[in-house]
Amino acid sequence: MRGRTPAPRPQPTIIEHFAKEFAKFLNNVQNNEVDILGSFLIENEWDKYEKDAKDVVESLELAGFMIVPKMPSDEMVAAADQTLSKGMMASASRGYISAVWGAMLNGWLESRNANLILDIFSMALARASNPSSRRDSSMFDASFQRFRKQSQDILAGLEKTGLAVVPDEPAPIMIAAGVAETAEHRSRTNQQIGADPTYIAKIYENMLVARPK
Repeated sequence: MRGRTPAPRPQPTIIEHFAKEFAKFLNNVQNNEVDILGSFLIENEWDKYEKDAKDVVESLELAGFMIVPKMPSDEMVAAADQTLSKGMMASASRGYISAVWGAMLNGWLESRNANLILDIFSMALARASNPSSRRDSSMFDASFQRFRKQSQDILAGLEKTGLAVVPDEPAPIMIAAGVAETAEHRSRTNQQIGADPTYIAKIYENMLVARPK
């Protein structure tokens, strides 16, 4: 009897991703791809840090950030512009919307100041590493900055999996990037004419609402 090809493992949720990062850090796992025991600990203990992971997501949202896939889901594409997602334009809409989305995210990632995001990660790691600090707010001070390196690793790991932390409203540079992506070169006037900035902003906002959670 032929062996069956194992089904692909489902993509972890955002909460699970962060919880596993906490488990990795607090169990001092350097590389879970080669550390068998470390990998076992992460897979079996990540749910202990689910509350910490939820706190991270909530803190990001309170600060005006959301976590989204770099490659938009079908639901996000459909929500971007329902006029495009129906009828004869439906087959071409994914390429168009994905290109605009990608340009906007690249514009953000290349220009952002990640300090606030890293602070949120660092504070969450500080709380997770010292549970008593949850009960005694006086214990919480600027010492959370000692987790900066781990926070940078978490952010890099998040982006490596195909996710990104983005603002809940498009920054001007993101709108400019989206407009530029839609621009058409006109030989008569030699001008670049792209989509209306308000339309680009609306596409972004619609896609955020439909993002996987």
